[in-house]
Amino acid sequence: MTTEPRTEPAFEAGGRRYSAGDRVRFPRAGMRDNQTRVYEITEAGPGGITAEADGYAYQLSRSDIAVIGIEHADEK
Repeated sequence: MTTEPRTEPAFEAGGRRYSAGDRVRFPRAGMRDNQTRVYEITEAGPGGITAEADGYAYQLSRSDIAVIGIEHADEK
């Protein structure tokens, strides 16, 4: 019996991979608070992500992320 290796859904942007559980920021978001707030990705796929912060969930498409940017929260 042959099974395919299990792969976790992920979102890729700027040569980096983002998966559920990653903590991220959006450096070009419109409001400064949203640029510095840390979000946790709860779902990720080729077309976008769902991220949560402060009890709210946000669905962001690939085009949304192209505008507001994305980076791992531990990046400078």
